[in-house]
Amino acid sequence: MPLLYLLNVVLLLGLGWLLYKQSWAKKLHPYLLPGLGVKLISGVLLGLLYFHYYGEGDTITYFTASQKLTRLAHDDADAYWRLLLFNEFPSEAFRAAVPFTEFAEFSNSFFLLKILSLFNLLTGSSYYLIGLYFSLFSFWGMAKLAATLSTVFPDTKKAAIVALLFFPSVVFWSSGLLKDAVLMGSMCWVMAFVLQLAHGQKQTIVSWLLLPVQLYLFVKIKVFFAGLLLGLLGCYLVIKLLSQIIKPMQTIKMQLLVLAGFIGMAIVAVWQMSGIFSIDFILHHLVKTYDGLLALSLGGPHLSYSSLESTLPSIVANAPKAFFSAIYRPFLGESWEPLYLLLGLENLLLLLLTVVSIVAASKKGWQQHIQLWHIMLLLFIVASAIVIGISTPNFGTLSRYRIIFLPFLVYLLLQNRFAQRWLVKTP
Repeated sequence: MPLLYLLNVVLLLGLGWLLYKQSWAKKLHPYLLPGLGVKLISGVLLGLLYFHYYGEGDTITYFTASQKLTRLAHDDADAYWRLLLFNEFPSEAFRAAVPFTEFAEFSNSFFLLKILSLFNLLTGSSYYLIGLYFSLFSFWGMAKLAATLSTVFPDTKKAAIVALLFFPSVVFWSSGLLKDAVLMGSMCWVMAFVLQLAHGQKQTIVSWLLLPVQLYLFVKIKVFFAGLLLGLLGCYLVIKLLSQIIKPMQTIKMQLLVLAGFIGMAIVAVWQMSGIFSIDFILHHLVKTYDGLLALSLGGPHLSYSSLESTLPSIVANAPKAFFSAIYRPFLGESWEPLYLLLGLENLLLLLLTVVSIVAASKKGWQQHIQLWHIMLLLFIVASAIVIGISTPNFGTLSRYRIIFLPFLVYLLLQNRFAQRWLVKTP
């Protein structure tokens, strides 16, 4: 076993060195290694928090459940691979003993269990080694996006680095053995790929080979958010390519007009859909998730809605509160528990950044700095914040789920002239 641990440490160091030698990684020097160090440490701290403070939680459930799949691999390799590749369970008794298997084909949690079972075989079922692998994967994708933003929009380099690599809750909740680490790594990698493609940067063969893998991971972990973001990224790519051919398309007003047309067509298409992408199913799922989490959150500070129903008028009426709460709550003082206190301080910082950004927007000519990319991010932030705010009343869970949009919100808030002046002075 010590030899297995040593081999994994060597492999992790090798992957870290490979990351450091990437051509795009040079854009992040001297922040790359400190950012990676913070990320890896966060992955370890996350495990310590759940195992030694909470004593329970998603990460423990995932790791414990994955051991059952790993034992199957040792006992019956053929049955294990049939389960892994085709979701064929060796018996109904085994299926009943493993969580998240009721809808195994669609469950992102069961998908994670299968990934973890492979890492168990690689690491000898070492929770913290797996957490380091997940943290490294997450950092790779987020660092690649930060480097790409630094290249495409050079004036926003430090804003991208702060938002993606150093903002506290973003770093912490996208580390360690959680779905969120896989989500952020794959999502940011895909965003970087599309951004490079849209701005004429050549892609390597390796990048093209990795694209379907990253897309698959992103969609499997968060299918609804993936549908939203991939749709926006597709619009961005088409509009930027058209702007190279059609001269009037180079203006932001024309680009926004075309984007509005695409969004209108998308809304009509979604309205006609059935199944898991239908409006009725989505609204029902939002309220059902809210009710389930609310029942578990009544003992502590939480978000509540007096009249939330699975109808479009009800969702629209509650959307402003959901949006505001997803970003700024819990407020400082809603609870004096250590976690909520830290969240309150971070949310106070977000509120201050928002106020500063609004004040900075009073300067004439600020509209000239707006890019189509900013609008795409803003649309994703608003839609994601409303969905997460409505479906997630528990503040602890909310702070974790919102990292899907939080780094992009921080990135945009740091575009104001006051923040830019401060960032220029930082080393």
